[in-house]
Amino acid sequence: MTFTTASDSPSTDSSAAQAQAIYAQLRTLPAPLFHPPAPATCRDGLDPALQPAIAALLLHPALEAALHLRNHALYAAHFLVRKMQNARAGQHLHGILHRVEGDYDNARVWYGEAGGTGDRANEKTVRDGEGAFVAFWGGVAGHLGVVESVGEVDEGSRARVARDAALAFLDRVQRLKEISKGPAQDAGAGTEERAILERISSAELDAVVEWAAGEYGWDTWHGGDGSAAYTESTEEQKEEMRQQQYGGEGFRQF
Repeated sequence: MTFTTASDSPSTDSSAAQAQAIYAQLRTLPAPLFHPPAPATCRDGLDPALQPAIAALLLHPALEAALHLRNHALYAAHFLVRKMQNARAGQHLHGILHRVEGDYDNARVWYGEAGGTGDRANEKTVRDGEGAFVAFWGGVAGHLGVVESVGEVDEGSRARVARDAALAFLDRVQRLKEISKGPAQDAGAGTEERAILERISSAELDAVVEWAAGEYGWDTWHGGDGSAAYTESTEEQKEEMRQQQYGGEGFRQF
């Protein structure tokens, strides 16, 4: 099974070229499927030198968060996605973050929101990135045993197929972890299932990166002020975030 989403076209701009070079380096690392084995990895990433290098690029926060996730640097990614939890791209990245942590229930909630099939949309929701979520998961749905219903295909049905594919992927990741013995990061090591899931995980992050880079560019974004991409959360969302961090409803303790 092959998934191809990343572009190899170089940029003539030095800042953008540096960002793309870092991305190319990140793509040589294993895709984040399970929680890193050590807290230091969550903090610093698989390649600690890349975390400050990524931050120094001053990219759009969604693109920066995706690159941090590629490096397994969960702390840095979380700092950004929690500021974009009312934007579809931020919700997608939030779902990936929870999935890597092993917090599958919350990952399912965020994936549902990212594709527009959840029930938390409000007047402040930024839908940019929703189409990218639907396009990616709709594109791999057949590999995950999810097919479209017979009949007219509309925007809603495509979103539901994408959601079902994303949830089927989460189910398989969770199942592999639960049937394996030993450290979570070694679950299914050497098996075909592990290899398939890692390829999908890699392609998923590539899809987010490629969408964000296409939308916002590889250059310094908005003069380096990422706050322009932050979304205003509802009181309900703020309380959910507090519960996920400190109330025992999530796995994160940072």
